[in-house]
Amino acid sequence: MSQSARHLDVIYCDDIRNEVGNKLSLMGIYTRELTIPNAPLLLPRLCIVVKVVTDFDDPFESLVVRVVKTKDGEETELLSTGLLPMPSLTDLPTRDDDTTSLLMQMQFVLSPFQIEEEATLRVKATTEREELLGMALRLRIVPPTTSPTIQ
Repeated sequence: MSQSARHLDVIYCDDIRNEVGNKLSLMGIYTRELTIPNAPLLLPRLCIVVKVVTDFDDPFESLVVRVVKTKDGEETELLSTGLLPMPSLTDLPTRDDDTTSLLMQMQFVLSPFQIEEEATLRVKATTEREELLGMALRLRIVPPTTSPTIQ
């Protein structure tokens, strides 16, 4: 079992909607960056969907998930789950032939979310033996360009 089987999937978006049939709809998904015309800017919300995955035969013994903001190499914690309760080995579901991994999914809503300056958001998961890094979201200020006037 290699440590690389454990991973963290992160999606940043404008809204999360719970749909009929136990489905989630994610609205306004950001890829690598969120651009704004100027700062400061107050977003009504920024949502983060986090999936922490491990192999079925390698369950987490401890897990803390944090959202951090980094600016000029300095990291600020925006939120933390604290130590999450882990099921005992006897409480795990019985493995069937198709089950290969265990998944913990959580949703965070930062509301409102103030952007003061350019920075980077990242989700980190700390387990009993490693730190897993999720995809970063760069907060970038891109002033609108002005078109030259024709005279």
